[in-house]
Amino acid sequence: MVRITGWVITLLMLGGCTAPLQPVVPAPKPATSPAPEVVPYDRYLLINTRPDEAQRNPLHQIVNINLPLNLKLTVGDAFAWLLKQSGYSLCVDDHPTQFLAGKPLPLSQYRLGPMRLEEALKTLAGPGWLMQTDVLNREVCFHLNTSGTGDDHA
Repeated sequence: MVRITGWVITLLMLGGCTAPLQPVVPAPKPATSPAPEVVPYDRYLLINTRPDEAQRNPLHQIVNINLPLNLKLTVGDAFAWLLKQSGYSLCVDDHPTQFLAGKPLPLSQYRLGPMRLEEALKTLAGPGWLMQTDVLNREVCFHLNTSGTGDDHA
């Protein structure tokens, strides 16, 4: 019995030694991004090195407008207030935009937000107007919505 067990163990050991060897293939290295997305900054702080959405497109920043109720303001005043530190300006030589800017500001729009700047501008203009942006000159213009539905915002 001991002899048979010895033979079995020997055969198992030799069987494991005679298996054909496979060539060793090096593991592929993971692709590394050119710039890290999060890096250590200071002792216990990690920061994201990529710009956020509002930094890439200033019209996507979140705004909250609270204009004084005792002033008689126009839509143009509200546009100027919203665009003041955005880097954008209202078209100055555009007649439809100037026509819209001269309209009185509804009392319900003295307080807007928090919402994206782009949506706040469209809300101030109303459904009868389409907003067009010139990203090269950083200008915002408004033109009549001629589609007839009154619900389109460009």
